[in-house]
Amino acid sequence: MDIDRVGVLGGTFNPIHFGHLHIADRVRRVFSLSKVYFVVATVPPHKLRENLIPFVHRYAMVSLAVSGIPSFIPSMIELEPKASAFSIDTMQKFERLLARGKSALYFIAGEDSLAEVRTWRDSERLLTSYNFIFAKRSGTRPVRCNDVLPAKAVARVRDLTGMGPARMRRKISEEKSGDHRIYILDVDAPDISATRIRNLASAGKSFRRLVPESVCEYIRKHHLYGER
Repeated sequence: MDIDRVGVLGGTFNPIHFGHLHIADRVRRVFSLSKVYFVVATVPPHKLRENLIPFVHRYAMVSLAVSGIPSFIPSMIELEPKASAFSIDTMQKFERLLARGKSALYFIAGEDSLAEVRTWRDSERLLTSYNFIFAKRSGTRPVRCNDVLPAKAVARVRDLTGMGPARMRRKISEEKSGDHRIYILDVDAPDISATRIRNLASAGKSFRRLVPESVCEYIRKHHLYGER
């Protein structure tokens, strides 16, 4: 029986940018994901709230950014009962949503999340119940998994950094079906941050090359980041 592989990319998307889209596309291709859900966070417990614009705007920008890409789906699942910003609850909701036994979930995050995932709610259960993909940024120092992951999760790590797409696919195909793994890989993502975009927008400078055109126009139209 063929397993439907589904990606879950969560974030504040404040705003969504080409870096997010690049990571989602590269991971989708390497892992043969049928779709990637872009889960817009409500109020993530590990992030500062002071610069977070309303959910409705962030969801609208995600919807605009993925419009026309059938395999990319905007999601407001965190708002569904019981509303929760914790990843363990989000993944359990997806598990109930998708066909049990016929789908495999892959949680997608940046390498910065790898350094803090141990502090997430029920992190050990989360990391051993689902597949995880941590995408490295170019030029960043490698994170020592023994230092940042719960003990039971370390043995599940598969380091794919330094490999080309074909070799990564081969390594992934060698894993036993049904086993949950933690993959670390390079995706050559462009060096873009939401903070930089917010700062450029606030200063009245151009950020057009960092986000899709529709997102740029939406930010400008609604003056989301205090544009001058």
